Amino acid sequence: MNPSYRFTFEDNWEVFPMAFWVHTRADDGSNEWSPPVPMEVQHKGFPVLRVDWGQHELQFSAPGQLAHFIDVLSTKPLPTSKILSARKNAPVGPNGHWLSRLPGDLKSPRTREKLVDAMRQVYSEAVTRGGSDFKVKS
Repeated sequence: MNPSYRFTFEDNWEVFPMAFWVHTRADDGSNEWSPPVPMEVQHKGFPVLRVDWGQHELQFSAPGQLAHFIDVLSTKPLPTSKILSARKNAPVGPNGHWLSRLPGDLKSPRTREKLVDAMRQVYSEAVTRGGSDFKVKS
């Protein structure tokens, strides 16, 4: 299955499913983030990558989120949301983690393998090759 994808522009990049779990603000009080957060496009907003996979829409507000998604789903065995949420060291439990919210049919090993391949293709087209507004603060 080949995914289709598109970009929309939104007012806030932080409200998307993976933003809280992937990005961490620097402890020094600066406005630096790891991995980098998206740049706002003047008069448009923040670009959000929306990938259609079957009946599901996957949303990413920064390239680091897409890379993390690919990384986690390519792990064998799939880590638990309890393990992943513990890495954030935040007062939010594993039930709120993006992986626990991901539809179950996308987590099966056979589907994950196809999904990861497709998302690598999307990453190559939408991030690596550039030419889009999906850029981060440098």
